[in-house]
Amino acid sequence: MMTKNKSFSTLLVLLALMPVLAFSAPKNDSHMEWWRDARFGMFIHWGLYSVQGGEWKGTDYGKEQGGASAEWLMNSANIPKEEYRNTLAPKFNPTEFDAAKWVSTAKKAGMKYMVITSKHHDGFCLFETEATDYNVMEASPFKRDIIKELSEECAKQGIKFGVYYSQFKDWYHRSRGRGNPGTMSTEAYLDLVEKNLDELLSNYGEMAVLWFDTGGNDVIEADAQGARVRELQPNAVICSRLYSRRVPVGKRKYADFESLPDRMLPKKRMTEDAETCMTMRHNWGYDRNDDAWKSSKDIIEFLALCGARGVNLLLNVGPMPEGTLLPEEIERLKEVGEWMKVNGESIYGTNYSPVDFDFWWGAMTQKDKTIYLHVLEWKLEGIEFNGIVGKPSKAYFLADPKRKALPVTYKANGHVTKVEVPANAPDSRNTVIAVEYDAPIVTDQDAKGKYYWYTNRRVRHTDIRQSENAGRHALPEAVTGD
Repeated sequence: MMTKNKSFSTLLVLLALMPVLAFSAPKNDSHMEWWRDARFGMFIHWGLYSVQGGEWKGTDYGKEQGGASAEWLMNSANIPKEEYRNTLAPKFNPTEFDAAKWVSTAKKAGMKYMVITSKHHDGFCLFETEATDYNVMEASPFKRDIIKELSEECAKQGIKFGVYYSQFKDWYHRSRGRGNPGTMSTEAYLDLVEKNLDELLSNYGEMAVLWFDTGGNDVIEADAQGARVRELQPNAVICSRLYSRRVPVGKRKYADFESLPDRMLPKKRMTEDAETCMTMRHNWGYDRNDDAWKSSKDIIEFLALCGARGVNLLLNVGPMPEGTLLPEEIERLKEVGEWMKVNGESIYGTNYSPVDFDFWWGAMTQKDKTIYLHVLEWKLEGIEFNGIVGKPSKAYFLADPKRKALPVTYKANGHVTKVEVPANAPDSRNTVIAVEYDAPIVTDQDAKGKYYWYTNRRVRHTDIRQSENAGRHALPEAVTGD
């Protein structure tokens, strides 16, 4: 075991000299089991930038359309580091922050884990640290360790806790170019990262997720940071953004899951561990003028499609500077939680769709001998699917407490199954039909199909003409990138 004062520079040398054969042992990924079952988590972007709500000196910098968002204010407005700190840190006093309320809101929404920005790109730390005085305890009037309060509350309420940490990009401590040097040399900054990681991994109980962001191309530097996580928290799940996307997947030694580009659903199912992060409106951080809210249907729909394509959903909130979630966030999370309370079985612990396509009506998830039809577009003529061999033993609405059987027909020629349904959808947002089989599910290897839903970032589905309401639900601008 390395001692805490062992410098990153020493570890960099050790990693560079370590024989390749040392990395050839089979990978033990048992620490990923809870994450694979969880499927749904809360992302929290909160920090000094929240004080400004996306504005700086009368200009709105908060309308992200695939680029910078409210939390990028320091960079977008090109604010000198001293002015940024001296203006915002004294104003960061979120006296209404209540960790118990935040965690309870996430839990009631059906979320199984939480990830908060412990240090974003502006370099401000939401935790007590000896590495820099640019932290909530010393530079702000709040003087409460936010990470500590949330970690303790997550442990109390039974939610996995993790932190976002910007390890490579730091506009305050590290140079951001354009004549803006940081307060530290590169070597000193790497020491800061080492100390921060030691603190986060040692002082807050179980750290379930290390959500690194915007990694660089220096694989040895990233490996040193990943190794530190493995040493101090062997069961922590590590985000692939520890490395730059330009680093080949095979060289991302410590990446446990692939973090997809922001707000992206893969065009087809993924068989490797992956996660997508999504906003409820345009911005990640709090923006006082952003009204592009997604509906609860948008969120439930996207959550189901994430499950069908084998990726976790990390849904973002951007709390207000006083320390409370927005009413719109609370409302939507409550509605999602109500849906999850009766339909969570079709999300938690499920695998991606057994067939490598979806359907005009929606998509499938799978668990053991049951497939779940997530019906997003209703058709009273019945819900039909192909690709699964054999007649089901039973089909029923998952939300039906009596689980009354729905009529089912099966055609061996083409392996087409049809479930008869009433004229009106029980839940217009997403009606889940559980389809049970007596034997393990077998797929037809010759089955044909295509992906209709979210085939790009602009539309939900394409070529859907069978449904009366097809195509009428335009994808929110925050997803399309318009």
